[in-house]
Amino acid sequence: MLVLGHRGYRARFPENTLLGVRMAFQFGADGVECDLQKTADGRYVVIHDPSVERVSGVPGELRSLTFDQVRGIDVGRGERVPELAELLSVIPRGKYLDLELKGETLTEADCISIASILAPRIDPANLMISSFEPRLLYPFKGMGYTIGLLVGKSLISRGVAPLAATILRLRPRYVNLPIGIFSALGTKRSRLLLRLLRSCGLRFLFWTVNTVEDAESIMDFAHIVVTDEVEGMLPLRSGR
Repeated sequence: MLVLGHRGYRARFPENTLLGVRMAFQFGADGVECDLQKTADGRYVVIHDPSVERVSGVPGELRSLTFDQVRGIDVGRGERVPELAELLSVIPRGKYLDLELKGETLTEADCISIASILAPRIDPANLMISSFEPRLLYPFKGMGYTIGLLVGKSLISRGVAPLAATILRLRPRYVNLPIGIFSALGTKRSRLLLRLLRSCGLRFLFWTVNTVEDAESIMDFAHIVVTDEVEGMLPLRSGR
């Protein structure tokens, strides 16, 4: 089981920053999960929200901010919002990246450009492209990348059968599930769904796994966990 730091090492350092990513690896993470958005002038930046306000206290939507404007904003400890190429430059060889594409600012037309940044900088074997938006995953699947479909509350609320149908239509390599799926669907139905998907050759990433109890509940299924608490999850790693 791989342990990925959520947005770097979010519990201890500013999220989605080069500092947070470096420290996740320094503390032993197998990889990191980070988010990708786009500025008004078409630059690909590592930030979760379509606004800079939550991480900086400064109002502003990425759709109306240039890269230089975003770059001028302190998002904690003097850190700045990095570009995708900068993120890739601090990931050690052999370490894993789950790159989440955000649908608020990215479109299918961005996929080729994003792939052109990724291709020379990271081994595809150590990369997952994930999103809540299947439309952003189909182009990467067509290019041979490992893709992971993020399953959110709206999809879970539709029930087991529609959820399974959506996943099997896309056929991602990974299904990326919130730790809360067991309480949302019930343990019995959740485990039945996971067994069905596993029988179809799918693998599982769980987010955000922050306690030993959470980790133990998914040990039978998880190949990757995303956590805010990197050090707390490392003892639970296995050769899965």
